[in-house]
Amino acid sequence: MIAYLSDRANAVTALGLLCSGAATGLAVKGHYEAGVALGLWAIIADDVDGEIARRTRNRTLATKAIGKALDAFSDLMFGSVIPAIVIASFIESPASAVFTAFLTLIGALRLAYFDYFGLDDRGYSTGLPLSYALPVLAGILLVDHTIAPFELGVVLPAVFVPLSLLHIAPFKIKASGTLMHVLTIGAAIAASVGLLMTSRAGQ
Repeated sequence: MIAYLSDRANAVTALGLLCSGAATGLAVKGHYEAGVALGLWAIIADDVDGEIARRTRNRTLATKAIGKALDAFSDLMFGSVIPAIVIASFIESPASAVFTAFLTLIGALRLAYFDYFGLDDRGYSTGLPLSYALPVLAGILLVDHTIAPFELGVVLPAVFVPLSLLHIAPFKIKASGTLMHVLTIGAAIAASVGLLMTSRAGQ
């Protein structure tokens, strides 16, 4: 099994999964800023692995299938699991468990639908990609730490319930082009650095 990680695209996907796993561990321990910052690097890996896969010739069907499955697990981790853990930690009631379950189910449903239907002939997919969730969370945390404190136990659920529903909404959205991928990577790096700086300043 491990031999499939010798494929360059799969290796990058695996690196993203390692980032997501470490980010989950940090979030569980209450290091939310560092966890989200590391999770953003999983999104960067997700942006890069697809481009590498497209440029790599003679990939076997098995290599592609395993890469696709790894990519879906990675999307679920940074798109649902990490945000769910961070947000639930600010909800001081049993509703935190319900919220975590809700985000996880939405993420799994979005990925299952995309796995079957994918992009249409015009390059559009249905619903908002999961990759939008963590950057939104990063932005809220940055504003909370640097501009105006929020009541995160209220603001985060108020933002992420409708955002999650957009993941399974029936509208169409075009797949990102090269420029958007570059901008996404740049924004993720900047947000990651900003979160790490605010995390250190708060220690």
